[in-house]
Amino acid sequence: MSDKLNIAIAGATGFVGLEIIKKISNHPNVNIKYLFVKESINEDIYKSLPKTIKNLPKLKKLDINLINECDVFFPALPHAELHKLAKEISSDVVIIDLSADFRLPDITTYEKWYKIKHESPELQKKSVYGLSEIYRDKIKSSNLIACPGCYPTSVLIPLYPLVSKNLIENHSIIIDSKSGYSGAGKKIYNNDQYPNLDENIAIYGVGQHRHMPEIDFYLSQFSNDKIEVSFTPHLIPTFRGMLSTIYVKSQNSLDELFSAMDEQYKNEPFVEVLKSQMINTDKVTDTNKTLIAIHKSNIKNSFIISCSIDNLLKGAAGQAIQNFNIRFGFVETLGLN
Repeated sequence: MSDKLNIAIAGATGFVGLEIIKKISNHPNVNIKYLFVKESINEDIYKSLPKTIKNLPKLKKLDINLINECDVFFPALPHAELHKLAKEISSDVVIIDLSADFRLPDITTYEKWYKIKHESPELQKKSVYGLSEIYRDKIKSSNLIACPGCYPTSVLIPLYPLVSKNLIENHSIIIDSKSGYSGAGKKIYNNDQYPNLDENIAIYGVGQHRHMPEIDFYLSQFSNDKIEVSFTPHLIPTFRGMLSTIYVKSQNSLDELFSAMDEQYKNEPFVEVLKSQMINTDKVTDTNKTLIAIHKSNIKNSFIISCSIDNLLKGAAGQAIQNFNIRFGFVETLGLN
C-alpha cells in the first residue's frame, strides 16, 4: 500500500459518497482507508455496491484525527458542515470538497444564501474552484478544491467559451435545468413537497436556488462583466441525470458559436460538443461525460444550447475524482472509464 494514497470519504452512505466509492475503488493509486458517516452506521449500504468491490473498511463516525492520517479527504457532507471542521484538518491533507462551503470566494454571499456564519474564512482564501476543464492549472497546486454544484457544472462548461470570448449577450441568458431527483439528496424521500417522485415533475427554488450566486459569480469572472442569469431548476421523474437548456442571444452565427466551444473542448476527454443535434441524458448516465449541443432558434439572433451530465458523477463524485487525478498528476480518466 506504500505506493498508494490513503483516502477518507465522509458521507459515505449518501448518493454521492457511494458514487465516489464505486469509482475510486477501481483507481490503481488509491487505498480507501476510512469511510465516515455522521449518524447511523448501517453496513447494509454495502449491498448496493458492485460485488467486485471488496475489503472496504468498516464505517466509522467522523473523526478529525483519523482524517489527519490520510493523504486525501473527500467530504460528501451536507452544505454548512465542512467549514466548521476544516480548520482542524491538517494542511497536509488534500481536501476535495463536494459541498458549497468553499465555492464562493465572497463569504458574505455564502452567509446570505446558506444562512449560516462561515467558520473558516481564512481557508476560503486558499480554496480553488474545481471546475476541472477551466481551473485545471490552479487545481494542480491546491490543497482545498471546492467542486462545483451539479447545475453550475452543466451551465458553466458550455457558456465559458462564449462569455470569455464575448460572443453572446451577457444580460439575456435564460437557463432551464432539469435534474433527476437524486440531486436533492436522500432527504427528498421524506419531503412532503415532492410526492410520487417517479411520476411527478416539480419546479423548485424559483428565484432563490442556492446555485444562482455560484453561476452568476463565475460567469462574471469569465467575462469581466457583472452577469445575472435567469435560472429555474426542476426535479424530473428519473433517479439520475441532468439536462440544462440555455437560451442566449448573439450577433454571431451558429458556426462561430459552435467553433468556439469545439475549439475549447476538442482535446478534453470528458466533453463533447455537437452542432444541431438532439441530446439527452442516457448517453451520459454513469459516466463523467459532458455532452453539449447548440442549435439556432426560430427567433432571429437567438440560440439554444443544451448540456447533459450525470448529476452524481460529472456533477459531483466524478468531477471530484477528475480533480483528484489532476491534483496528483495522474491520467485524468483513471477510475472514471
